Amino acid sequence: MVDISTRRRAGQAVAGLLALDGLAHVYWATGPTWPAPDQRALSLAVIGGVVSFAPRVVVPLALVLFGAAAAVLAGAYGRGGRVTGLLAALVTFAVAAGLLVRGLVGLVWALGVGDGAGPVFFWLNLLLYTPLCLGFGWVAATRLVAPRARKALALPLALAALVAGTAYAWQPAEATGYAAPPGGRYVETPVARFHYVRQGAGGSPVVLLSPGASSTFAWREQLAALSRTHTVYVLDLPGQGFTELRDRSLTWDLDGMTTAIGSFLDAMEIPRAALGGNSWSGGFALAYAQRHPDRVSRLALLAPSGLDERDPVLWEALKLPIAGELLTSLGAGRSATESSLRGLFVNQGRITDEIVDAAWAPATRDTNRRSVYRLERGLDWRETEAAMPATRQPVLVLWGRQDTVLPAAQAARFGRLLPHAETTVLDGCGHALTLDCPDRVNPLLEEFLRDR
Repeated sequence: MVDISTRRRAGQAVAGLLALDGLAHVYWATGPTWPAPDQRALSLAVIGGVVSFAPRVVVPLALVLFGAAAAVLAGAYGRGGRVTGLLAALVTFAVAAGLLVRGLVGLVWALGVGDGAGPVFFWLNLLLYTPLCLGFGWVAATRLVAPRARKALALPLALAALVAGTAYAWQPAEATGYAAPPGGRYVETPVARFHYVRQGAGGSPVVLLSPGASSTFAWREQLAALSRTHTVYVLDLPGQGFTELRDRSLTWDLDGMTTAIGSFLDAMEIPRAALGGNSWSGGFALAYAQRHPDRVSRLALLAPSGLDERDPVLWEALKLPIAGELLTSLGAGRSATESSLRGLFVNQGRITDEIVDAAWAPATRDTNRRSVYRLERGLDWRETEAAMPATRQPVLVLWGRQDTVLPAAQAARFGRLLPHAETTVLDGCGHALTLDCPDRVNPLLEEFLRDR
């Protein structure tokens, strides 16, 4: 039995921690991001993922924290009637459970499990967050939660262990029996053993980057069309297709992806080329052109990333620890891949078993699967958007009007921000432009990339 003075001191301590956290949220709601340089860095340091720290998000959290602090304090002092006392007990139980669950998960992260949070979060979690949560969670559980309710704390802890174990320990099986497409080649570099396809023996070089989490098959229609007048390379970057990562220190962000592009161009002795990309890879191509303008002659960007905009809800969830790992693994099955593809196409008849297998099988490889949430956490498009007005290459921007991933309205913003851009929005086309509408995309690419 806990004596009254001990219970009150415990209540004061736990309520003080919650109130201090609430005050920090109020401070951030006013605009400052100290001790981090910006909201993104603050988010990564505080929770290990990327979420908004705008007032509409942090103010409600502050109110919840202040309310919880008041309830814990009221419960510790035995204030209020029967209903308010029950409410205080429930809130106190929730606080104890929440602190212990966060401490348990923090122990997992302290072992180095998890990707994309960065060294700041690792050390803060190890030295500050986890000890505080375990210590104050234990105080709340043993000093403030009623003895008959303490056993119930095992349930949220068991659920947390199950979810974290599933997210970090479960490894979906890799697809077997699927080889690289015919004509695939490899080049060894310090960054990766790049898988690529080359076709054509004349005209200026064109390098097409595999779209998003896809692979070289996605450009097969354009490869055939463009190789009549160009030497065309279709490239799997690290995390895509059949490329094998060599440099384990490669970062999953714009620095890492642009380094990979440069490594491939160097290995193939391509001093200058036109670059093309769809979705993420469009953003990678744009970033490389901005950083290395002398090596890029033209840019063909199909529904590209590159604007500092929020992604669809499901993709935003990948930025969160545990959620990203779990969702990526759950989506690794062939049926889930087919369902995702159907959301990217308007012309459903173009989705064949061959296309589904080509999208699904390489994506089950461990590095490729992990790269999805690593990149979602690491990519910061503020840089590319800020540099758009100074981007000097001619740019073709194509978008599908029925794009369900990146709204077609973004095409106009690319057109306004890029000084040498021409934009076209294609009605009856989705996000996977190269496969969904090749008959309309190919002539536009051929005209834009024609040697002049």
